[in-house]
Amino acid sequence: MATTSIWSIKNNLKQSINYIINPEKTINKDYGKVDYDFLEGKKDYDFKKEKLCYISCLNCSEDNPFDDMKDIKDYYRKSDGVLAYHGYQSFKEGEVTPDIAHEIGVKLVNEMFKDYEVVVATHQNTNHIHNHFIINSVSFKTGKKYNNNRTNLTKLRNISDSLCAEYGLSVLDEDVGYKSTYNHKVIDNDYYKTLKDDLDSVISYSVTLKQVMDRMKLLGYKTYARNDIITIYRDGCDKVRIEKAFGSDYSKDSINERLYHSRQIVFKPMTHNSIFQEYLSTTNNHHKGIYGLFLYYCYLLGVFPKKHPKQYLSYYIRQEIKKLDSFSEQTRFMVNNKIETIEDLDNFAKNNYDEYSNLMGKRENLWKRYHRAKTEDKKSEILAEINEIQPKIKELRKLDNYCKEIRKRSISIQDNLNNFDKDIQKEKDNSRSL
Repeated sequence: MATTSIWSIKNNLKQSINYIINPEKTINKDYGKVDYDFLEGKKDYDFKKEKLCYISCLNCSEDNPFDDMKDIKDYYRKSDGVLAYHGYQSFKEGEVTPDIAHEIGVKLVNEMFKDYEVVVATHQNTNHIHNHFIINSVSFKTGKKYNNNRTNLTKLRNISDSLCAEYGLSVLDEDVGYKSTYNHKVIDNDYYKTLKDDLDSVISYSVTLKQVMDRMKLLGYKTYARNDIITIYRDGCDKVRIEKAFGSDYSKDSINERLYHSRQIVFKPMTHNSIFQEYLSTTNNHHKGIYGLFLYYCYLLGVFPKKHPKQYLSYYIRQEIKKLDSFSEQTRFMVNNKIETIEDLDNFAKNNYDEYSNLMGKRENLWKRYHRAKTEDKKSEILAEINEIQPKIKELRKLDNYCKEIRKRSISIQDNLNNFDKDIQKEKDNSRSL
């Protein structure tokens, strides 16, 4: 098992880095003692991983990480306040070797702090082998400062526990607060929701675990398993240990049991043209322009759950399905206001915004009169006028947002549709090899 903690550094960043990279604590005592002649020609030993000291750097140089961190702070003009964070990961006595501890530490910071500069050092000067991390408080990628809140503390522990489980190490019992915080993060995260929906769908029409893993890869995910811990993720996103994230129903044994009782459903991807022809057969009006684009997209998003439950959709279109209610509302808005082209949309948006601005000006003047009024009766009269126009302002603001969203979204919709045929063809090609 491993315990974790993290605290802020508000001064002496260079001294903190020097403390964790102290050679007396990080030296690899077995360096150079490997029998290279015996290992010659073998593929199971990576000579490049042998380190003189157990020190690694993420997104900064090992020669002078302090200067790299300072340069990022200067570049984003954020050299004050919290300078960095000092993280700690301590393993149970006698449970892990320095090599494995360092390997786990490097994986932990790669998952947790991928947008930050980090120094990782493994110390062996106590009975408990432990890792230290110095994390620059400023992201080299975005310039934003790291937020050391409860959610991130929980995420740090979760990743640490998951990695320990993957390496066959013991993990700490979950306390109620930790489990609640992590579950809340998973429930409210669209990435986790989409991954879980995709996984459930793939399991429902697969018969072996290998098929599940292969088909998740076809949907744009990466997968691997170590010590019966299954991990699924997309590039640039969190690595999700599915049993940890979604519960015991997603353990390797539970998934195999679900597969054993499932029946394979014939999977027949449809071409873009076939879907379009089916769409045309459902309506006598062949709408064109922006309204036709939205109407068709709503059809595309809505048909599969009802008519083709196992139909393949690209990851980005599947994310759009979660926004289907807003698509439907905006489509009804275009119908009610006879908006079929970008020109129609722009004309409506201008007239709507003019009316919105006028009412906003009127409300502002009414509030000025309200504050100048000397009697309660007069204030009540003015307040009644304000309350009367308030719903109109709210409706006009909603329509103004619709216009902005439709204009912006129409571009992404067209991009998704342009890529749809490529995704379908890729799925068809790969499904033949399963």
